[in-house]
Amino acid sequence: MMTENQDIAPLLALLKMAADQWPSSEVGEVSQSELFRRDQALLKMWPEACRRVGVTEREFPRGVIRRWQQEMTGGRPH
Repeated sequence: MMTENQDIAPLLALLKMAADQWPSSEVGEVSQSELFRRDQALLKMWPEACRRVGVTEREFPRGVIRRWQQEMTGGRPH
């Protein structure tokens, strides 16, 4: 639980960085390959998000990765 609480601030910073990078695009307007590319970019931006909020860099939250995996597989187990 403590790690999850510490991940909130960097995740919020990452969302702000993403909004700055890709302003207001509708999900239906973005191709699946573009969504994948953006997910990869978010992983690369994670250390900067941690730095911006003053926390030490750590592993990207597993829960977010699991959520991405569920979306990519349509909720099917992989």
